[in-house]
Amino acid sequence: MVLADLIRKSIKPDDLDLPRTHGYPIPVLYFRDPWFSHKHQFAQEIIRSWAMEVHDWAPAAAGIKVKDNSLELVARYHFGNGWMDVPKNILPPDRRDYICGLFDWVLRPKTSLMSYPFDLVFMGSKSSDVDPFEGPVPLNSDSTELGGVNLVFPLKDWDDEDVWNYIEENHLPIQSTRYRDRKEISERWYSNDYINACCKCIDPRETAAEVMCPKLKRMVKNVSANVLKLQANPHYVTRS
Repeated sequence: MVLADLIRKSIKPDDLDLPRTHGYPIPVLYFRDPWFSHKHQFAQEIIRSWAMEVHDWAPAAAGIKVKDNSLELVARYHFGNGWMDVPKNILPPDRRDYICGLFDWVLRPKTSLMSYPFDLVFMGSKSSDVDPFEGPVPLNSDSTELGGVNLVFPLKDWDDEDVWNYIEENHLPIQSTRYRDRKEISERWYSNDYINACCKCIDPRETAAEVMCPKLKRMVKNVSANVLKLQANPHYVTRS
């Protein structure tokens, strides 16, 4: 929201060689999952009220990222003439709905080719960010090239306090189901960074040939050896 507001205030429609006289000044890419529509309610309201042009991207591939103590679901998207991996933190199945890591995630519909008309993309990552899976992920530059696209990080040198100060000073809307008192609440049900999923049959850390499937209520084959491993980290972050 802070990045979007900064762009909105810095770019006027008259500055663009585009026939736009109202609404948000540049297109927005939204990596929307098809499940848990409640996670998108806040975004949808902003899209409507700010009159945004929003493009939903379909993944080209889907797989997992694994460490000794954790697992992530990863979707790979076309980005220019290259790729961008978007990970999803996993919450265990509970009393609410959850997806199947194999049939819903790995075998989800994908696109083999997608036209990418953009040559400049702004991203809201900060050097102070701490990823739940990777830990600290400081950016190593203000901008970089990815797939022939110029990728820029306007908030690189901001921290969380800077973000919250800007939100309050500029009266930006916040997702009240996700944030309270300048912090993300412990309940992740409304966070689009997390997804409730059962991943037993695609988890390489499961050593048994068969595992119990909570959806089917029976033992199923462990197919983790056949699942795509998307282990790479972006070149624009420094890993310790």
